[in-house]
Amino acid sequence: MANQPIVLEVFEVVDNLSNTTEEEDQLKLDLGSGEVVVQSERGTQLNDLAWHSVEVRHVLHNVTVTVDKNSHTDIKMPGANHDLSISDGLYVGSSGGLDRLYLPRDLISFRGCMDEVVFNKHDLLSSLRPYTGFKNVHEVSLGCSPQFFATEEDPISFFSSRAYVSLPTWDAQQEAVFECVVHSSAKEGILLYNSAREGDFVAVEIQDGLPVAIVGKGGTKTELRSLTFINDRKWHSVKLHFSSKSLELTVDGEMVKSSITSGSKGLHLKGHLFVGGIDDGTRSEVRKVGLASVSGKRVRGGSFKGCVKNIEVNGVKTGLSKAVVTKDISVGCDPEKEPEPSTTASPTSAPVPLFRLVTKTPSLHTSTLAWGLDRKHGSNFVQLKNLEVQEGSRASLEAKHIKVVLDFKKLGIRQSQIIFRIREQPIYGQIRLDVDQDQEENTFSMLDLWHGRVMYIHGGSEEPDDFFMLSMYCSSRKQVPDYLKSDKLYRYNISVTPTNDAPELSLPEGNLFVLLENSKKLLTTDILKATDIDSSDADLVFSVLGNLNADAGYLEIENNPGKAVTAFSYLDLEELKVSYVHAGVRNSRIVLRVSDGEKVSNTVVLRVMAVALEYTIANNTGLEIIQGESAILGLKQLAVQTNAVKQVVDIRFDIIEPPQYGELQRLHSSGEWRLTDSFSQRLLEKQRLRYVSTYQEIQTSNATDYFRSKVNVAARATTEILFPITVKWVKYHLARNVMIDLDKVRRVTLDSECLLATVEGVALLEEDIHYRVLTTPKKGKLLLVANVLGKNSTFSQKDVTSLKLHYELVDRPYEDTSDRFKFQLVSKHAQSQYYDFRFSIKADVNSVFMRNDGLSLQEGESKLITKDHLFAETLSTKDMYYTVISSPEHGKLARISQSNSNASYDKILTFSNQDLLEERIMYIHDDSETTQDEFSFIASTSQGFKSSITADDFGCKDGVFNMTIRLVNDQKPVRVIDKVFHVVRDGQRILTLEDLRYHDADSDFDDGQLVYTRRGIPMGDLVLVNDTTHRLFQFRQKDLEEKRVLFIHKGVSAGRFVLFVSDGKHFVSSLLDVSAHDPFLRVGSSTGLLVQKGRSVTFSTSNFSVVSNLDIRDDQEVIFKLDGAPKYGGLYRNGSKVESFSQSDFKGGLIAYRHDDSRYLADSFNLTVNAKGLQLAARINVKVYLESHQRPPIVLHHNLLLVEEGKPVKISETKLEVTHEDNLPSEIAFTVKVAPSHGFLRRFVDAEERYVGTRQSPVGTFTQEDVNAGNVQYVQEEPDRANDTFVLEATNGVTDVGGIRMSVDIIPRLIPLRVSNFSLNEGASKALTPDVLKVTNRHFAGIDFLYSLTEPPRHGHVEHSRHPGVAITSFTRRQVRDAAEKESIGELIVWSSVDTVHAGH
Repeated sequence: MANQPIVLEVFEVVDNLSNTTEEEDQLKLDLGSGEVVVQSERGTQLNDLAWHSVEVRHVLHNVTVTVDKNSHTDIKMPGANHDLSISDGLYVGSSGGLDRLYLPRDLISFRGCMDEVVFNKHDLLSSLRPYTGFKNVHEVSLGCSPQFFATEEDPISFFSSRAYVSLPTWDAQQEAVFECVVHSSAKEGILLYNSAREGDFVAVEIQDGLPVAIVGKGGTKTELRSLTFINDRKWHSVKLHFSSKSLELTVDGEMVKSSITSGSKGLHLKGHLFVGGIDDGTRSEVRKVGLASVSGKRVRGGSFKGCVKNIEVNGVKTGLSKAVVTKDISVGCDPEKEPEPSTTASPTSAPVPLFRLVTKTPSLHTSTLAWGLDRKHGSNFVQLKNLEVQEGSRASLEAKHIKVVLDFKKLGIRQSQIIFRIREQPIYGQIRLDVDQDQEENTFSMLDLWHGRVMYIHGGSEEPDDFFMLSMYCSSRKQVPDYLKSDKLYRYNISVTPTNDAPELSLPEGNLFVLLENSKKLLTTDILKATDIDSSDADLVFSVLGNLNADAGYLEIENNPGKAVTAFSYLDLEELKVSYVHAGVRNSRIVLRVSDGEKVSNTVVLRVMAVALEYTIANNTGLEIIQGESAILGLKQLAVQTNAVKQVVDIRFDIIEPPQYGELQRLHSSGEWRLTDSFSQRLLEKQRLRYVSTYQEIQTSNATDYFRSKVNVAARATTEILFPITVKWVKYHLARNVMIDLDKVRRVTLDSECLLATVEGVALLEEDIHYRVLTTPKKGKLLLVANVLGKNSTFSQKDVTSLKLHYELVDRPYEDTSDRFKFQLVSKHAQSQYYDFRFSIKADVNSVFMRNDGLSLQEGESKLITKDHLFAETLSTKDMYYTVISSPEHGKLARISQSNSNASYDKILTFSNQDLLEERIMYIHDDSETTQDEFSFIASTSQGFKSSITADDFGCKDGVFNMTIRLVNDQKPVRVIDKVFHVVRDGQRILTLEDLRYHDADSDFDDGQLVYTRRGIPMGDLVLVNDTTHRLFQFRQKDLEEKRVLFIHKGVSAGRFVLFVSDGKHFVSSLLDVSAHDPFLRVGSSTGLLVQKGRSVTFSTSNFSVVSNLDIRDDQEVIFKLDGAPKYGGLYRNGSKVESFSQSDFKGGLIAYRHDDSRYLADSFNLTVNAKGLQLAARINVKVYLESHQRPPIVLHHNLLLVEEGKPVKISETKLEVTHEDNLPSEIAFTVKVAPSHGFLRRFVDAEERYVGTRQSPVGTFTQEDVNAGNVQYVQEEPDRANDTFVLEATNGVTDVGGIRMSVDIIPRLIPLRVSNFSLNEGASKALTPDVLKVTNRHFAGIDFLYSLTEPPRHGHVEHSRHPGVAITSFTRRQVRDAAEKESIGELIVWSSVDTVHAGH
């Protein structure tokens, strides 16, 4: 039997085999060494109309049967074989007629629903279509039929001649009673039949509309006929009562009775009790006993057609819930109505019009109308109308659904000879044919359609459509056209009307609910599973049927603890809000069902069993850890085990004695580990508890650690445990700590030969052994590569081994000394004791030691720097020289001359010790408001400028000399807000810093402390804002800032009064002008907005402001309302579009204009400003610039201007041109930043036809367009000037370009002759060269001109060398130049004394 299939008595199911003697599932398996039977655990009931899961797992010799995921049965197969070979195929639900010795003869086929039948990952029910040679499907449909969830109360509808329901064997030895209520129109049909031993039987059938009871006993039949017809389409009660001696039949209360004469022995019934019909196996027996319902043409049928309800057997209600086998029945009953007058056409009549929902049939392509075809419909002679059926119900296929439109008279055939063959069954239902038994299988005729013998039964799935394929032929023996012989396929469509199916309720984990006594346990979807394919989970509501035993417990909802509930939603169940609370009795039950609001599900019973709490310490293994590390505590180390079944039990550990050398920490949701003194087993389960070794000292003894805790289980049981912790201690060894000598070197490297540490107890890499610097060296610095190590900084043994640690002297020592740093060894495990590392340092005669005590002086003071402030020297010399590397920022260094001289040398860069000793170096403060100044320097034994110190330089040291400045009050208060104070006539207004403000430039002075003192005020008074009777004669500027000063107007409309302002030392006086008018609100400034295309810009007081003389104390009183919104943008406050806003929002910079990124580069909007009843309308212009405008304009030309002295010159675009790719010349504006010194700029205004700009009021702005038009001129004004400059800034309205320096070259009006005096001995002569007579301006270079003597020498004369002794009164520039070249007129002038020559040119 090695090649045998697995046989499951009960599979993954909803099962209603209520009559099975064994409720457990059973597995029979034979791998070749004998059959083994595996039985599931006792008490695992599977025939309770609930969903159950069954899993069979076979691995090698091990076989496991699991029911509902928590019931496990294991067995080990005997023998050496462990392979399963399947030769007869896989059977699901039945043996399919397979005849094998290992199969029992009375094997009952499975009745119920299966889902997800998977064999080695193959879904066996993925398709229910049969495949010849591969898969056979018999009496199986998709969906779970309502039959399996029907109760005894549900009526049963029998709709075919082979329909029946078989019930368990009827016990009728002494007497028996069968009762039911029927509804039918049938004249014949079996209502009841049950076989008995020795050929006996009992039956009830309908004969000619009358019920007849028949008892066969001992070869004799006793018949009892009622006189009440029951085929009138009305409900009738039928009762059969028989015993061994009598037979009674009661219909609608009218009883007929007969005696049974064949012996006194009762009937010994056997087999099933058949209701409504019989199965094929019983049919031959019934024919033999001669029941009329199976005689003649009804030999293969004979079933009752109609409805049956309220079935009782021996006084006990029964029905589909107890059925063993059913065929061609449905749940519920739609009683037949009186037939309407027939409109069905006779076989020879013309076809009637078709209705809606007609499925078009394939066309026959004929060139001419074939014989027998109707002219109207032609080749479309088969007319199909969709069948409409409710989901899970049935419907008859009638003549109106399939019509054949032909000229039957011409063809000579009858409609009854048109036969349809079902070629392909429906997918989601079945076609049941109640036709003549002699008829070919899967065929029906038009006659069958007329008599309602063809029925579609829907399987209950949610699919909206179904179909089946059929063909048509003619059974006549006459010659018929070819179109009645073809095998053309027709698709018949079925429309399924969805119905609200009742929910299904199951217990996936079985019907036993175990919890601890007096505890609370959650109900989950694993315990209660509700499914409703056409309703939302949110619509499902559970109900508790009957009265819960109050002594046992109750159900509660999380939101209302302590209150018993009898209903809860499916969402409550999903969200884990429903709990059962046990309160007393150990055993009880809960009866539940679920509703979708319209229909209710089947009922389930959940047995509740409460057990006493039992627990044990399952794990207490302790922990091993290396010092300084941490370890997770989980269930493997510490766990308490209870007897709770899938119930959360609160198990807590309260620390009563914490660990000595570490601490317990729990991981919080923030991701942070924190110290804890208690924890739960859930933390252990999630591994969120750890022990951290925190003891960092070196442990000399082999000490252990532990913690003691109290265990609380479900807050009821308490015990103490000791959890041991073994710590592996770490020890350090400083193998080498060798002092380093420094002689004539400033830097040494520390290596492992002088510093080496090892670790015992744990394996650490060199990079994990660290040295922590506790104190730093005093005379040098520790360097890790190039970084200075400070206190508490660290380096590793790897750094030492890699030669990255250095010691470097700060100063060269001038005597033998030593240095050291203190350290300790550390790692993540422990830290050692303290150690010292020492350096021996030899003296360096070139080492510089220095006094540098800084200087203290008052603001604006000058003070000498002496040797008491700064002095450097070495062991070998005191001659030191100082180079200033960076000069003071707020003063200067000066060297003063000897005491007999007033000369000084500012901003010196070098000085020496000699200068310091002679007190010649002075620091002069620049009188700024600064408190600190400094200069850096290098002191060196060598003379000369030294900008830096290299490693090879000896006798050098750098330093910073600090100057501390004591500030003095030397600045007077200066008025920074000077404007007229406006007030409403005979009104009042707060005086604020926006109206009056002073500033004191002393950096250490607070402007809020400035004191104002006033005298008499002719037009009003100053008072305290919150007490107008308190007149103010003196107040501080802080009072103005805090708005505590109020001006009240009285008298004249305009005037002024005197204010004295003091900073405590200096006094200044000023006048405050006051102007009183009627209330007004007007625009203060309006510059418009400039915004980049598609971007935002803040709209604030820098763009627009309003002024008023109203007493506005809160900016919320001033409201800006948008009257005319921007066309191409909008105003926003904090990202939200606004139509109005307050002055407070405006001043706070909360309002922004946002451009809509359109192509328009100009926009505007109108505002109305409201304040204390006044209104002001204003228009704000918006200029939009492109992103390219952010690039600065390009300066193409800024060339030299040439101008004659005293004349104007035009500035053309060749001299000055600035452009931008996206700006017009008119949009490039120039601003004069530095005006010309010897002239001014003016601009010609076309509209006024005159120049604008004078020396007193020059032009300050103009555009590139003005330049291009030649309208801008420079006018030279001051004489005797050779050149001039002015500086411009250009802008495109967005970005500026500054520093455009324009140079002006001035051509002098007179020849600029420079004459130099000269001396000569009496009687001597001197040549007149260009050194004596020189024209300095370059514009006269190369030009010859004539010198004329306007006044000749009085004591000599000028002569030409070619004409000695002859005085001349004129000569040329060329002659002077030639004289210089040839020295040929050395005797032009003869002097007898000092003389003067006047020359003209």
